[in-house]
Amino acid sequence: MSKPDILLMPVPKELEYRKGTYALPKKGYILLNGSAGELMPAAERLQRVSGRDWKITADASVDGSNVVTMVCDPKLDTGAEGYRLDVNDAGIFIHAATPAGVFYGACTLLQLLQQCPKELPFVAIKDEPDFATRGVMIDVSRDKVPTLETLMAFTDMLAGWKINHVELYTEHAFEYRKHPVVWKNASPITGEDILRYDKFCQERFIELVPNQNTFGHMTRWLEHEEYRDLAEAPYGCDTVWGHRPFPFTLRPSDPRSLELVRDLCDELLPHFRSKLFNVGMDETVDLGRGRSKEECEKKGVGRVYLDYLLKVYKEVKKRKHTMLFWGDIMIHHP
Repeated sequence: MSKPDILLMPVPKELEYRKGTYALPKKGYILLNGSAGELMPAAERLQRVSGRDWKITADASVDGSNVVTMVCDPKLDTGAEGYRLDVNDAGIFIHAATPAGVFYGACTLLQLLQQCPKELPFVAIKDEPDFATRGVMIDVSRDKVPTLETLMAFTDMLAGWKINHVELYTEHAFEYRKHPVVWKNASPITGEDILRYDKFCQERFIELVPNQNTFGHMTRWLEHEEYRDLAEAPYGCDTVWGHRPFPFTLRPSDPRSLELVRDLCDELLPHFRSKLFNVGMDETVDLGRGRSKEECEKKGVGRVYLDYLLKVYKEVKKRKHTMLFWGDIMIHHP
C-alpha cells in the first residue's frame, strides 16, 4: 500500500507497509510470552500511555482475543535491543531477544497508536539501535531546579525515543549533607529523590548516571567564603571568555580540592545503581591564570590539568566506578 503519513522517531531500519488495516478493539489482552515479570515494563507502558482497556496476562489460552502479543526469546536474531513489530489481520506482534527490545517495540507501537487511534496499517518493522549508548545530559543546576515529577515526565518522554543513558548534572543542586551552605537556597535534588528517580529509570531501561563537576564549573561552591580559598582565581581573572569577576575552577595543587572531591563522591555515588561517573573536568578557562600560574608556566597547562585528572581518576577507581569526563581540554594537549 502507499505509505501513510506517519512519523516514527527514531526512524526504523526497515519499515514496510502492506495492504490492509487492523481495526483496534476497545477491549482485549496484552499477552506476555516469555519471562512475564521482565516484560511488564513494556506491557504497563503500553497499557498506561495508550489509555485502552487492554488487560495484561501471561495466560496463553487467551490467544485469539489478544490484541498485542509480546514475545521475548533469546534465540531470536533481533540483537540485544532490537525488535520486530508486525501488524496484520491476526493482531499486533512484538518479537525480541531481550526485554529491552520488547520495550522499544512497544514504544514504536505507541507512536503508531497515537497517530492512528482507530485502525493501524498492516506494517512490518525491524529495528535495532546504531549505538549501544544513547544518552542525554539533564542539567538541573541552571536557574529553577526541576521537581522530581518534572524529571520523571521528561525522562519518560526520552524513554519513548529509546534513550538508554541519562546523566543527572547537579553542580551545587544536590543536597550534600556536609555542605548545606552550597545548596540551601537551591531547592536541591535530595538523595531520596535520586533513589526514586533511579528506580524509575531502571524500569524504562535507562541507566541513570551521576554527573558532578570536580574541577571547573565550581562557581556556586567557590563563591562562598567557606570554599573560596580552594579557587584557582578566588576573585576572578581574565580568561579566553573575557574577564570573569568570580571564581570558577578548583586549584589543582591544593590537597583540599581533592578532599572536597572525595566528599562529593562518597555522598553522591551510593544513590545511583550505575557504576559510571562523569566528573566533568571541562572548560577550566582560568587554570594557569591565578594561583597555578607559576606551576603551569613551568610544567605546561596540559600537564597540570592531567596530573589533577589522574588524581580524581584514582578516587573514582577506588570506589569501583568507571570515570567519564569531557574531552575539550584534552584535545588541545595531545
